[in-house]
Amino acid sequence: MLKLDIYNKTKVPMKEKILNDLVGQAEAALIKEKKIKKSDRYLVEVAFVSNKTITELNELHHHKKRTTDVISLSYFETGIKSPRSGKYEFAGEIFISLPYARMQAKQIGQSLEEELRFLFVHGLLHVFGYDHMLPKEEAHMLKLTYGILGR
Repeated sequence: MLKLDIYNKTKVPMKEKILNDLVGQAEAALIKEKKIKKSDRYLVEVAFVSNKTITELNELHHHKKRTTDVISLSYFETGIKSPRSGKYEFAGEIFISLPYARMQAKQIGQSLEEELRFLFVHGLLHVFGYDHMLPKEEAHMLKLTYGILGR
């Protein structure tokens, strides 16, 4: 079971439903990929943040002093229990820059909601160990992402 805790650190109102609606599909994909079991209980925290915050996080964790769209921090397979709910293992954190996502959505001609859904799934897959450093990994990650999004 995947559980999301969503935090909006911006002044822009957000509907949590746009992410919560994807949890079932994401969980099914991770089970099919044998990343998790049906009986597992994982918590993922998602925070919508400013460009300033994501730039600071990017510098701290990736040593890149630039703005980005999404940063994932994975604690998957560490056995760390959630600080808020000991029933769940703390799988990781996803930080999404709302201003950056808005800019990207406009550039590629899609809605902000659809861009946030894409970035969330992308970040979630990183939390559970997926990467896209090699072309084969990227293709697999995109296939999973589009499957979860129902595209």
